[in-house]
Amino acid sequence: MTSVAAARPLVFPSVSFGPFRLLEAVPWLMLASSMRFLAYGNALLAGPALVVANVALLLAFVIVVWRMVLISDGRSELGLLGFSQQVSMARRVLPQVLLLLIAASLVLGLVPAVAEPAQLMFGFDGIAFDQATHLGRLWSAFVAALVLLMVLQVDEAMKPSLLTAARQFAARARWLVPAVLLVAGLSMLLHPLQGWGRGLVRLVWLQEGIPTPVKSGIYFCFVFLFATARLWLTVAVLVLALRQSYRAQAESEPA
Repeated sequence: MTSVAAARPLVFPSVSFGPFRLLEAVPWLMLASSMRFLAYGNALLAGPALVVANVALLLAFVIVVWRMVLISDGRSELGLLGFSQQVSMARRVLPQVLLLLIAASLVLGLVPAVAEPAQLMFGFDGIAFDQATHLGRLWSAFVAALVLLMVLQVDEAMKPSLLTAARQFAARARWLVPAVLLVAGLSMLLHPLQGWGRGLVRLVWLQEGIPTPVKSGIYFCFVFLFATARLWLTVAVLVLALRQSYRAQAESEPA
């Protein structure tokens, strides 16, 4: 799935999470969640907060991708990137994704049958956080696949390119299209569960005697836990599908 320099052996760092490696993305997801809360609660800080939230979400995405590549017997150096390298990657990936979101929203805005084209602007955010519509959930699954392909280009010593990712998606559509549909389906299944949980949290908010900070903390944990589940499910499905496409390609090549 990925390539590394032949002269340099792979040495993966040990992490303090031990066997609980699913938790490595937790700090970045917590930051992304808290920045979203800040953005929705403070109009003056909304812009900077959303920028930080998107960067944090991308870094969480990269960590989960790295772990899933290793779990699926692939090779990757994404976990060896320093913080400055990660931020540099984010500066290359996120502007291209933003342009894609804007273009998609504008194009669908011309289609009368689409009621809320602006929802497509949340395509990247929807990789971990719930979308408002099924179209948005499908779009987020597709955006996640493109971001995955862009991130993995870093392992190939390439500059992340949305155009290259789109070409790779088309070349591996046989495996990635079903994966995108599955991710969208899982997100649709999580939506009513999250709505049910949101109702319980709302009941807590209506209870008197519970301090507001405690209520806010409960709601934050609720959103964060669903974001973690959605991110891992999304990456797991897409990485495994992509891995299968590489195996099929290797089997079809002459010995």
